[in-house]
Amino acid sequence: MYAADIDPSSRELAAEIGLAGVAESITEFADEDLPLIVDYAGFGTTTAQAVETLGTSGTLVQVGLGRLEATVNTQAIIFKQLRIFGSLSGTQQDLTELYELMSGGELNPPLNPIAPREIPDGLQSLRGGGVVGRIIAAYER
Repeated sequence: MYAADIDPSSRELAAEIGLAGVAESITEFADEDLPLIVDYAGFGTTTAQAVETLGTSGTLVQVGLGRLEATVNTQAIIFKQLRIFGSLSGTQQDLTELYELMSGGELNPPLNPIAPREIPDGLQSLRGGGVVGRIIAAYER
C-alpha cells in the first residue's frame, strides 16, 4: 500500500502504519503500475495526478471533495482504459477488510479520540489539514 500527503509529518508515519511507500505526490509511484488509487483529498490536482499515475486498466475511486472540479487527462483515461468511480463512503465489506488489516497489524493509522463536544473543532482541524491520522468521536456509555 502506498500513500501521498503534502504534510511531512504525515509522511514520517509510513513505516509505523505499514505502508510500502509514501511521497508528497502520488505521481512518485508511477512506475508501480498501481491498480487502484483512492483520492481522499479531491483537490483537482490530486485527482489529475491519480489519473496520470494509475496502471493500465486501473481504477480511481474519488472520495474527497477538496475542490468541486478537476481537469484530467482524457488521453490517459482512454489509452490506459481506466475506470473512475465516485464514492460517498465505503461499503460494509470495505470496512470489514479495513478492520481486518488493522487487527492483523498490517495497518496502524494514528487515531485521535475526541469527545462529542469537540467535533466542531475536530472538523475545523480537518479542513485546515491539521490532523494526522483519523479523528474518532468517542461517546461515553
